[in-house]
Amino acid sequence: MIITLIKYGDPILHNKCKKINKQNNLKDKNNLKDIIIKMFYLLLKHKGVGLAATQIGLTIRLFLVNCFDSRKIIILNPSIVITHCFDKEYTEGCLSIPKVFEQIKRKENIFIEYVDINWYKHKVRSKGFLARVILHEFDHLNGILFLDYLYKFHSSIFITKNS
Repeated sequence: MIITLIKYGDPILHNKCKKINKQNNLKDKNNLKDIIIKMFYLLLKHKGVGLAATQIGLTIRLFLVNCFDSRKIIILNPSIVITHCFDKEYTEGCLSIPKVFEQIKRKENIFIEYVDINWYKHKVRSKGFLARVILHEFDHLNGILFLDYLYKFHSSIFITKNS
């Protein structure tokens, strides 16, 4: 299976993803591992910090995080349990929307529940940049792009300029 990065304008980026289970359409764990390896390769190739399955054309609840502190996290079937604190504005970009960066407000602290590749459950508190990356990738699984947070007027300028 060859994977490529899906770019802005492809309707799959607005699809909601389906939960992964042991009997889902991926059939076996080796196929899932192969997808994850290829996703990490693509993430590193494009110098990203996160990549969701929808960004490679798969509508499954999977994303990867590759933080600056060299932690690589595989997140399956995530749910955001609690968000704490105030929103903080920060410049965001997206591998599927190259060369576009905008100020986006997101929660500073979150709790996320997910399973890993071995189906072990995790409940993790994340804050700062890691929380932001997780929320950004989590949005992808729900068909939301960071541009969707911008005012419609501002988004329409982007669309016109890049059409």
